[in-house]
Amino acid sequence: MRPSLTSLLTAGACVVLASCTPPTEVDPATTPTAWEIQPAANVDAGTSYWPASQWRTALPSQVGMDSARMATLSHDVRKRKWPTLRSLLVVHGGYLVFNEYVAGAHPDSLVKMEDVSKTVTGLLVGVAAREGKVRLDDAVAPYFPEYASLLSGPPKNALLVDHLLTMRSGISFQDEPYAGSDLERLDRTTQDWLSLVLSESMYDSPGGRWRFNSGGIIALGGVLRAATGEVADAYASRVLFAPLGITRSAWVTGQPNGLPQMATGLSMTSADMLRIGYLLLRNGVWNGTPIVSPEWVASMRERKSQQLGNWIGYSLDYGRTLWILPALPGSGDTDVLAASGFGGHWIFIVPGRDLVVVATSNASTVATFAQPIQILYDEIVASIH
Repeated sequence: MRPSLTSLLTAGACVVLASCTPPTEVDPATTPTAWEIQPAANVDAGTSYWPASQWRTALPSQVGMDSARMATLSHDVRKRKWPTLRSLLVVHGGYLVFNEYVAGAHPDSLVKMEDVSKTVTGLLVGVAAREGKVRLDDAVAPYFPEYASLLSGPPKNALLVDHLLTMRSGISFQDEPYAGSDLERLDRTTQDWLSLVLSESMYDSPGGRWRFNSGGIIALGGVLRAATGEVADAYASRVLFAPLGITRSAWVTGQPNGLPQMATGLSMTSADMLRIGYLLLRNGVWNGTPIVSPEWVASMRERKSQQLGNWIGYSLDYGRTLWILPALPGSGDTDVLAASGFGGHWIFIVPGRDLVVVATSNASTVATFAQPIQILYDEIVASIH
């Protein structure tokens, strides 16, 4: 066989260089990243810490976590044990101790959080409540005089702000399956979103049966506009994101008047998702200043609806724009709180372990969507001494 020109050139290069060795294969599981965790010079209790532009870091062993287990978790993430996982971040005791991005994800990337947006909306209503501009027992109809014909009669005239937050509005707004749903119709239309939501029929009286419902959360954007005089995205930037140090975010917007899609339309970085969780962990206080009241955070985690089903064996309760997962063993505050978004986006808050975990994913099945729950319980919580 006649040798190829390429083989002749390679052979000649080997003679010149005296030896030829195959290129070394880079192992992503052991190659340091630009965002590798660095050890802390000193470690404090963390309860009076709030991040500035960047999170401070510590090795897991410095904050009472099993270093071997966390190293194994890092290896597994980088080797794609969970193929749909894109980022996994852990803050324990006020220190970022785990910071992994895979499959093209990057710390600077904005993530469309999908239904995690609902929890941010719950916090925004909490800010307005702290400012005295809205209350849980406010009737919804007075906030919408332009839609009086849609809300004037029973049972819609009994709608309260709290019914929207707890997903007990009774409005027949369908989220799933997405194809052909009311949510898809809203996402695709250029018409008035509030009119679309408020004109829906009722499946139950307000305060009745729980049903996952993006329409009611979108309507809260209209409530916030009426209560504060600002479009909800501008209000969010001023009263929530700026105090928390969140400088980059994006909303999907529509009609009327540039209304943000409050249920699934917010994007931010994974590290800034941690800030949302950390605010909840610290009971609504940031840098010593109440953003929402501790009472509001307590109301968000109140079990308003219980035993709603399960995700891969983990039972589900619901509060006000927050999920409550099975309690951890032991005494004290054992709740596991979660903001959850389609595709496998999660913010977990575990007050009894002083822990916030963020996961982002590209999941398309219930099993892969819920995998971060298993990682939380079996790997992260289990590593805390």
